Order: sequence, then structure tokens, then C-alpha cells
Amino acid sequence: MSRQTSAQASWAGPLAPDQLTKLHNATLVVLEQTGLRVDCVDLHEPLERTGASVDRGTRVVKFPPSLVEATLAYLRREIVSGRKQRLLNGVTNPRWTPPLGCKFGGACIEYCDPQTNAIRPPTEQDLIRLLQLGEALPAVGFVGNPVVCLTDAEGRKVSGAMQRIKTAALVAKYTTKCGSTEVWNETELAFLVEIGEIVRGSREAYLAAPCFITAKETIAPLQFPAEDGHILLMLARAGLPATIIPMPITGGTCPCSAAANLVMANAEILGVLACLHAAVPEAIVGGGVISGVMDMATGAASFSAPEVLLQDAGLAQLYDTFYGQDLAIGTGYIDAKYPGAQASAEKALKMEMAARQGRYNFPVGLLAGGKRFSPVQALIDLELAEYIRRLTANLDISAETLALSVIQEVGIGGEFLSHAHTLKKFRRNLWLPELWDRTMPTGLESERKKDMVAAAQEKLEAIWNRDDLYQIDEERSRAIDEVVNRAQRVLQ
Repeated sequence: MSRQTSAQASWAGPLAPDQLTKLHNATLVVLEQTGLRVDCVDLHEPLERTGASVDRGTRVVKFPPSLVEATLAYLRREIVSGRKQRLLNGVTNPRWTPPLGCKFGGACIEYCDPQTNAIRPPTEQDLIRLLQLGEALPAVGFVGNPVVCLTDAEGRKVSGAMQRIKTAALVAKYTTKCGSTEVWNETELAFLVEIGEIVRGSREAYLAAPCFITAKETIAPLQFPAEDGHILLMLARAGLPATIIPMPITGGTCPCSAAANLVMANAEILGVLACLHAAVPEAIVGGGVISGVMDMATGAASFSAPEVLLQDAGLAQLYDTFYGQDLAIGTGYIDAKYPGAQASAEKALKMEMAARQGRYNFPVGLLAGGKRFSPVQALIDLELAEYIRRLTANLDISAETLALSVIQEVGIGGEFLSHAHTLKKFRRNLWLPELWDRTMPTGLESERKKDMVAAAQEKLEAIWNRDDLYQIDEERSRAIDEVVNRAQRVLQ
């Protein structure tokens, strides 16, 4: 089976071309007539200079269509010219480019302990084990901060001022696949970049493959908070990825229709892109979305309803085909609270929808709307990801795969199980899952012992008991510790 996907060629998304035009035009109306509240005052003067109307009292910015269109045109030209639009975030997935694999990320504040099944705050040791797990899994290509380091190795609470530095330092020490972590202010960014330079080997290498930063969020409806604006402006000025990810909830923070959700999310993304382009014209900025719907029966936000999948796919289609940009979508967030049938079904459906549009670097292991991380569910998600990759691949029809000579040799009434061709080709042509039970029926009691959750728990123990789990060399470890110590003196 060819590993080249046909997803983008076969399904662009749920919207017709005229609907994309309507969506774009409606977004321009919202931005021009309603506007976006931009609380970061450092953005006001650049916006006024480029033609936006800024009410300094209410901080509401209204964007002329020409400003939005100019921003989109600039990004399109730069992307076509070869500049990369990096959407660095651990819980969403943009378009997939081999060999990037699945993601460990989320900054979760709860940990689903695979040994006790207890839900508890994560510790430093939990984070280390997850980082080493992500490093040990070939299907994982991006390891950020699946959980936040809330307590250190001695059980002491890590201060809020040091959580991002401490977490990034641990990521740097225990995986080579360093991805995104949180950044909250300019002072800590300097330390995070320094750790990144140690990991990458140089300033130039770090800028070519940034880590230890992530996307920021708007607040629906139509609010761009001061802190998020300041951080994205700071990242853009530093030549680092600046990504905005709104989280509109249909029926809650936006009108009760999928179309309205798309317009609101798009208005927030394009408004922020225009803000950053006005302030830093040479920056390559980008967006994503983690949409939801309000469940009217429970009063809770749902991230796995069918409407959510269509909303995210529709907005991704707009950016793919109308704007010529990438868009990260919220495949990682699901509603299920613990590993099992609901979590696997929700994740499989979200992965499959993303894969149909060519987005394969799935976030894995996230539960409870991104609040909780489970290594058991992460392993199950990886099996689902491989299934979906194969499901959306092209069939390879060639002289070799048709195997006409083998058919002729075995002939009518023969068997192919013992043929040398099968022995030679089965690993290439057939998927052999590690967790799924494909054995013959043996009775319910023994079959339950082969459940995917139990199999995942066994695999985790086998990995964590290995004596070759990754840890960075002593020289770089000491350099990272020195950065952490300096940060401690400055930030505490």
C-alpha cells in the first residue's frame, strides 16, 4: 500500500465554492461593522497607521476590508515564495508533512495514572516518564508538555513564575523531539529561547526549528486579550511563530449555527492576523481553531459533536483553498473523561475527518476537553492513527503488487499462506496492530484480558522498564540547569 495520501485530492471539505465566498464576505462585514476588541494597546497605533479605526476608550478596532485583504495577500505571496508558516501548538494539527508523526502535548493539569487509574495532579516524575515515552515511540514526532510540572522531584510546589521554565527544561532533557510549551511573558521567553538554543545547537538552528513556545487564544466573542496580544507581538518581533487559536462554542459564545461559528472564528483569526501584520509587516503569522458546541441537555461544551467536526473542517477548507494558508484544527480535544470506548470512538472520528484533508500529525492522549492526559489513551490513539493513515492511503496497483506470477505458480485450489511471497511481503502490505485483539475467540473471561486498555498498560510498563530511555548528555544538562537557576533568581 502506498503511503501517499489521497485525502486532500478526494475531499477538500464540507463547503461549496460559493459558500467559501459567502463565508469570507460575512467575515469582512463582522470585522468592519462590529470589530474586535484589542486590549493590547501596543497594537493600536500600528492599526491606525494602516487604516483601521481604533476607539481608544473601548479598545474596539474596526478593520476595513482592504486591510484584511492586504494581510491575506501578503501571507499568500510569502507562502508561495517558500517561507514556512509554522503553527506551533501541541493540541491541534495542521497539514501533515512526512516524517512528522503524532504529538504529545496539552499542558494538562490532570494525569490519568495508568497503574492506579486515579485522576490526580501531575508530578515532575509523571512528566519525565511521559517525555521518555514520547521519545521511545517511533510514531510520535513532536513532544511538548503533555502535563504541567506542578510539583518538583521533592514534592514541593513549583511556583507559577517557574512552571514554564521548569517544564521546558525537563522537555529539553528527556526527549530529542522538543515541541511547544507555554510562554507567558518576555522575560521568560528569553530563558526559553536559550534552552532551545542549547537543544538545537545554535541560534540559527533554533530559529529554523523553534520550540518551547506555543499559540495563544482569543476569547469569544471577538476579544483579543492584552496578555495574548503582547505575547504574540513579542513572538512576531522575534521572528518566531505567532499563532492565534480561537475556541468559539456554538450556542454559547457564538450564535447557534455552524455557519455563525465559522464566521466568528474566522473574524477572530483574521482580525489578529491583521493586527500582527500591521505591527510587524514582515512576520509570517497563522491561525487555528478548536471549536465546540453547547450541549443544551448538560450545559457543557462538547468538542466531539458532529457539528464540531464539520465546523473545523469547513474553516480548514477556507484556509486551504481560499486563502492559500494552513490552519491547525482541534483534533486533540474530545469529551470522554477516561480511556475506553467513548474516547477511542471520538478520537477516531476526529482523526478521520482531519485525515481526509491531509492533516495527520494527530495530538494523542488528551481527555476531558484537554484538561487530562492519559498515556494509556495515547497508545490507543497511536493505533487509531496508523489505522487511519492506512485507510486514507492510495492502493498500489503495479506489476509487483498484482503478483501474477505467484497466482500462476500456486494455481487453482492452492494456498498462499506458506508461499515465500507471503513471508517476504506481509510486513510491508499488512498492518499488524499491537493492541487490537485479533485472536480466535476463547471465551469472555480470557478475552477481557486482551482488552486494548489492558494491552496498553502492559506496553507502557514494558517501555518504562527499559534501561535505554533517553536523557540528554551531562554537558547540556548542566547548561540547562544553569539557565533554570538564573531564571529562578530573576523570576521569583
